[in-house]
Amino acid sequence: MTRDSHFPDEELVRAIDGELAETRVRELDRHLAHCWRCKVRREELESAIAGFVQLQQSELDHRIPPHQGPAARLRAQMALEAHSAPGKGAPGWIRNRYAARAAFPALALALAAMGLLWTYTRQSPESSLPDARLTPGAIRFVSREQACVAAAPDGGPVPAEMAEQVFRRYGIRQPRPRAYEVDYLITPALGGAEDMSNLWPQPYTEGVWTAHVKDALEDYMRTLVCEGKLDLATAQQELAGNWIAAYRKYFHTSLPLPAHVLFLKDKPWE
Repeated sequence: MTRDSHFPDEELVRAIDGELAETRVRELDRHLAHCWRCKVRREELESAIAGFVQLQQSELDHRIPPHQGPAARLRAQMALEAHSAPGKGAPGWIRNRYAARAAFPALALALAAMGLLWTYTRQSPESSLPDARLTPGAIRFVSREQACVAAAPDGGPVPAEMAEQVFRRYGIRQPRPRAYEVDYLITPALGGAEDMSNLWPQPYTEGVWTAHVKDALEDYMRTLVCEGKLDLATAQQELAGNWIAAYRKYFHTSLPLPAHVLFLKDKPWE
């Protein structure tokens, strides 16, 4: 590892929980001696994990012995969330995605730890919605069959020039790298148009209702549309109107599920 590179969150969380290989622990100790970015990031994750354990203590104490560490608590939390996840009755690829996350304790730990940002922020749902005057949403006229073909577009990265224009429209002059996803309000996979009126700078990691959470909703809504359980026009209207309300409706929860906190799909703006 060079001096200019950084440890990923997953390894920082493994180190916090005592699950990182001894050789990597030594490398991390040497790296932290000169890398303030990773040092601060590790402290943020430690605070998040501590908050999560405190938040879930009363609910999980009767399920696991008190001597177990944060990873055990978070594994128990992931098991609890599985009951409200769309795995029941969902297609195999969705069930497998949930199973894959549950199978990697360190990743589950990272997901839940990052999700604890709602414990430390007072972010209102309204602050995570786009400005309806700037981003009311825009669609292409596509049929359900066209939206559900295997090669249906998922948007991909927004062109740099268009992304910069989106930031200017929202008064963000110097956006921090990896802090936002220049996102489609109505996802192209459900007929959303590549148009300025369908784009806004959505928080990528900060707060509760991040781009990761919305990506999980978009995938699930497309599944419902393609299974004939949700009308395409209704899906478009719900995304454009209030995607957070749609998330709560379809996942039956007031807060994002831990498995969705770092749902990996689209990349942030850099």
